[in-house]
Amino acid sequence: MKLLRNNMTMGLAVMCSLKSVAGNQACSQISTPSSYYGSLTQPYYPPNAVCTDYMIPVDIEYTNVAFNATRWGDDYGLNNFLDVLTTRAGVYNSPPVGLASPSTQMATVNIAATFCTPKNKNGKEKTVILATHGVGPARAHWNAPVQPGQYNFVQYAVSQGYSVFFYDRLGTGASDKVSGFDNSIFKAISVLQSISKLVRNGLYTGSLGKPKKIAVIGFSFGSYATHGAIAMDPTIADAVILTAIGFNMTGINVNGLLRSFVPRVASLQNSALYGDRDPGYVTWVDKYTQIWNYFKYPNYDPVIADYAETAKQPFAITEFLSLLSGPTDASAFKGPVLAITGEYDYIFCDGYCPGLLEEPGRTYYKNAKYVPYIHPGASHQLFLHYNATGAFQVITNFLSDNGL
Repeated sequence: MKLLRNNMTMGLAVMCSLKSVAGNQACSQISTPSSYYGSLTQPYYPPNAVCTDYMIPVDIEYTNVAFNATRWGDDYGLNNFLDVLTTRAGVYNSPPVGLASPSTQMATVNIAATFCTPKNKNGKEKTVILATHGVGPARAHWNAPVQPGQYNFVQYAVSQGYSVFFYDRLGTGASDKVSGFDNSIFKAISVLQSISKLVRNGLYTGSLGKPKKIAVIGFSFGSYATHGAIAMDPTIADAVILTAIGFNMTGINVNGLLRSFVPRVASLQNSALYGDRDPGYVTWVDKYTQIWNYFKYPNYDPVIADYAETAKQPFAITEFLSLLSGPTDASAFKGPVLAITGEYDYIFCDGYCPGLLEEPGRTYYKNAKYVPYIHPGASHQLFLHYNATGAFQVITNFLSDNGL
């Protein structure tokens, strides 16, 4: 009954936010749906799964990044930083981030996570898909509460027999918040490596115990963190799935992305939701900015784009700036690798991916079974386009075809 009540409440909250029940007195009695994504409890749990939420202390050791520019406190300072950063090459030469002293650092952080395993088992439940989200929704990226039959990856994967472990990255959702001027790709890599080892040892997997196989999956920034984690330690997983990924610098227009995101200080955009984060955390200015970068018209439902905006989480400026700084050579990994990206991915393919997915990905994974796949009609947020279930099927078929 608790699960049903939570799901009904979330459904009402989303409808209220999308004005589909405008004027309904019940809308004034619930919190905004965005508030659900900052709590340990998920707004939706797939009915075909047994799910457990955890708050996990995670030990990390990471390359220490220093933010070298002036730290801002408002949007005026942020705009000035972005103005300088995106000025043509050769005018300003001071890199905004670099190695700090000491060069490596250790910490213990608390990470919010959910583990779901099938109610009806077919033998594949011992393969755990370990999921790292990107910039946008937190761990609900994998567990969309809106039209879950069409957009919920966890529910689909569980229907195919797989277990899924998904978590809020550091600085998002219910996980610990660190300074947005200090968070980085290197912290994200270390968090994933540590969590993978915990899951591999059967911790935080409920009654499942130790899994037989682990497949790591990432989305966008989470794919870069996943790739970096595998490059540094290929033993953490048996298969790799990189969604919304692109390594070819021909398609990565960094200055263009900084402009198209139209970043604003998140805590000033919405202090009720993001007031627990310092001015180093930013977010795009409105839903149309997200649509520009994440969706491809007319291949999405505007209601789903509205949902994505209500579920968005801020990102640390140093995460963005350190994105391309992680390790690239993953030649020590010898398992199967799927790189799946939307045909019209704006972020990593500058709007059109054909011809960009083969290399240098195949070279990075030269000793692995590297499978590039371009998902038709989708942009960056390929799990929220009309054909999302087609992407889900490609992923689970890839696992099954490779003995997972």
